[in-house]
Amino acid sequence: MQEPRFHPGETISGFLVHENETIATLNLQLIRLEHQQTGARYLHLATEDPNNLFAVGFRTPPKDSTGVAHILEHTVLCGSRRYPVRDPFFSMLKRSLNTFMNAMTASDWTCYPFASQNRTDFDNLLGIYLDAVFFPLLREQDFLQEGHRLEFADRDNPSSKLTIQGVVYNEMKGAMASPSSLLSRRLARALYPTTTYHHNSGGEPSEIPKLSWQQLREFHAAYYHPSNSWLFSYGNFPLAEHLENVEERALRHFTRRPVASEVPSEQRLDQPRVVEEPYALAADENPQGKSMVQVAWLTSDIEDHELRLAQNLLSVLLLGNPAAPLYRALLESRLGSNLAPGCGYHDDNRTTYFAAGLQGTDPERAGQIEQLILQTLEQAATTGFEPERVEGALHRLEFVNREVSGDSYPYPLGLLMRLFGPWLHADEAAAPLRIDLHLQQLRKRLRDPAYLPEMIRRLLLDNPHRVRLLLRPDQTLETRENEQLEKELQAVREQLGPQQARALIKRSAELRAMQEAEEDLSCLPTLSRADIPPSEPVVKSGHMIFDHGTITRFAQPTNGICYLVGHLRADRLPPAQCADLPLFAALLPQIGAGRRDYLQMAAATERYTGGIQAGTEILEQPTAAACFQSTLVIKGKVLTRHRDRLLELLGDTLLAPDFSDLERLQTVLGQFRSSLENSIPGSGHSYAARYAAASLSPAARRREEWSGISLLRRIRTLTTDSRENLEGFAQRLDALAKTLAGEAGPAWAVTADEADLKTLDKSLETFLQRFPTTDRNIPPDEEQSHGSAPHHCGLTTSVPVAYVARVFPTVSYNHPDAAPLMVLAKLLRAGYLHREIREKGGAYGGLAGCDIEGGTLSLLSYRDPHIVRTLGVFDAATHWAAAADFDDSAVDEAVLSVFSDLDRPLSPGSRGSREFANQLQGLTPELRQQFRERVLAVRAADLARVAEAYLVANRKKSAVTVVAGREMIEKANQELETPLAVEAI
Repeated sequence: MQEPRFHPGETISGFLVHENETIATLNLQLIRLEHQQTGARYLHLATEDPNNLFAVGFRTPPKDSTGVAHILEHTVLCGSRRYPVRDPFFSMLKRSLNTFMNAMTASDWTCYPFASQNRTDFDNLLGIYLDAVFFPLLREQDFLQEGHRLEFADRDNPSSKLTIQGVVYNEMKGAMASPSSLLSRRLARALYPTTTYHHNSGGEPSEIPKLSWQQLREFHAAYYHPSNSWLFSYGNFPLAEHLENVEERALRHFTRRPVASEVPSEQRLDQPRVVEEPYALAADENPQGKSMVQVAWLTSDIEDHELRLAQNLLSVLLLGNPAAPLYRALLESRLGSNLAPGCGYHDDNRTTYFAAGLQGTDPERAGQIEQLILQTLEQAATTGFEPERVEGALHRLEFVNREVSGDSYPYPLGLLMRLFGPWLHADEAAAPLRIDLHLQQLRKRLRDPAYLPEMIRRLLLDNPHRVRLLLRPDQTLETRENEQLEKELQAVREQLGPQQARALIKRSAELRAMQEAEEDLSCLPTLSRADIPPSEPVVKSGHMIFDHGTITRFAQPTNGICYLVGHLRADRLPPAQCADLPLFAALLPQIGAGRRDYLQMAAATERYTGGIQAGTEILEQPTAAACFQSTLVIKGKVLTRHRDRLLELLGDTLLAPDFSDLERLQTVLGQFRSSLENSIPGSGHSYAARYAAASLSPAARRREEWSGISLLRRIRTLTTDSRENLEGFAQRLDALAKTLAGEAGPAWAVTADEADLKTLDKSLETFLQRFPTTDRNIPPDEEQSHGSAPHHCGLTTSVPVAYVARVFPTVSYNHPDAAPLMVLAKLLRAGYLHREIREKGGAYGGLAGCDIEGGTLSLLSYRDPHIVRTLGVFDAATHWAAAADFDDSAVDEAVLSVFSDLDRPLSPGSRGSREFANQLQGLTPELRQQFRERVLAVRAADLARVAEAYLVANRKKSAVTVVAGREMIEKANQELETPLAVEAI
């Protein structure tokens, strides 16, 4: 049957077509529809991309900070009318080849997206998601598990203390312990005094226990209706058939009704406000330089797309790079160490805002920071911006909107996030994608030299709706909050009669029984091993051979963007220079080079490129993880018309970096330090696993030294060193640059559209002539005797939850047991850790991961209220796996989960760079195919065998690291047979 043409005015499967237009810049066909019976809005982006995505979203404005929207997001995924099992969402993670499955709660909306390249899988997940959101069971036990519940510390002992548990409760305890997250929440509370953004949609830990199950159900009834829904899809599937599926599975059961979910414009302040908020800092941490200051203005409503684009341009001009006036003024003032998180223009909310500020500062500097911001804006409004700077900012907007990104999340999800706010609040979905048209219109407005200065005055300087927020550390806050909570729980406990205490114990027992019950999952759809593609998609490469070297080339649909990556071997560096390499890489794109100082480099990079990055990478050999390459990696991307500019800047960056500006070095190191410190609350499990693994092999040790807690400690030392020591560091970096410049030039690869690749030869040949042509065939590092004992330590920081990691040494990629170990990790997570650590333990996550290149297997918890219990769960999990007689379906599900990871699509640019790294590493297509076939051949007996051999028998060789608050770790040490060695991060 031929696909309809979707002409405006046509009705197809109950949907009226409103709009059908080509978005040529993005190679998309945009089709906007409305379901006639219910009023559900639908947007489809038709493309040749096989990574199909669907999302259903609702406008869900909370009226308090109990986290009702967030807890509901969790609870609707705990069983539905057609799929009445305990956890269809997590069950489908292992019965699917999805490339993305998640759900997310924003300030005023909740969204449920998934993606898959398999059409059967896509339809399976569509049924699960539609049934979950429109027909959830919303059982009380699911609310107690996911939201909050009272329990005795010893669940069966009414004499023990009362505690509060719940997945979202513990998630938000961890989230609100992050100063970066807290800054954003507290700024919204101050900036939006009368609308929904005043409230914390995720939930304040102190408010979450006030939410009742009935209130949760009422919130669902109010907002989860097709008349309040926004449906989105992207991909190459037949749309008419899909719409019929959506109509049949969900929408036909509803009729149109009014839903009062509109968010009004914020009422404007008539004078600026000054707000001060505390955050918890550990008693043993120095509060000096730990404050954040943010100054923010409410600017315009979301409906005016041209004005929003102009404000995005203004944000880039003011803050987009080190040469931008507000960025430069703030950093050069030395009033703080880095820009505050969230600086820039934010156009997601009904009324948008602009913010600027500093972190790494002190409370007494808040007024100075505000005055500096106002003075800098006044100067910008008086002098305007140089045309070259404006062109650079316009180029950046064009680049960001043209690039097909999406490595950490699907590209179409990024498109949805770009347009969701205007679609939700202004019924305008297409405008954010018509970037070329709006840039043309903006260029016309910019012909008036007063356009941007007038905007600065109207939206910022003369706008009284301004907030100055100071977020300051408080070393007794956590203690006071804990004491208050203990007092409240003690009061509740004292009011419990014997009958109520027994009821609480009974409720806990019933919840445990529900969590432990074996379920019949036959109602859930599933794929089988037969659905797994027998081989991975081929990423073809070729070579461009020149007198001065060879460049590997990858033809990919990059939408007019050229990506260049170089790997420079660092294996022959002496230990001191090797230790400096990650700092060298971090500084490299941030300093002057060639004939340009750092300001000129920043301006040129923005004007002509999509960015230059440098970093370090460890490439373990697949046949022996003990052998590894240490590399400096440099990347650049550019619209092909500016390729020569990128090549000039890349060459200068590598061959002529200038480390003589000590003030600039100090600034960038401070920024790097702030970035690492801010990442700990959100990535504590990763830091814990990396620190534990460092004691198991030299490659893992170097990876931790280059990207873990050890690196943060080095940076802290450097940022507090004397000028004399900083001069010595700069001299070391200069010597390192000369050493690297004398080595063989990097191995280079270029990824671009096929047609563009044919035009690059002359430019690339000239570029290669700048580099030495000595032999690049350096043998990899060989593992030396690794005499240190496995780590068993606790790293203390200011968080109220724990991140627990146990890491086991295993085997290299090419070992026959690597495949069953990777499958085992999936089975451990889905079959044991999720239930024991998340559902029963209340942590946000119970995880297992197998690093098949590094030769480790990790058991992890995330935002966990327990340490001792979790370490016990890890031990029990290994024995469970070694003793279990897994049925075929459980093994098949774990195999599917492995391939969901292996076959997850990359962006066009990353396909080339990833394949290039594989080639350098020796991870050939033949080895990858062999590994693929080994995974497909895994059976239950293989899993029990490797669990016994590498986990149970290897327990004494495994390493443990816990990231948590000092008090929590010391309390755990009182119960642990082998106490954790306590170290401060």
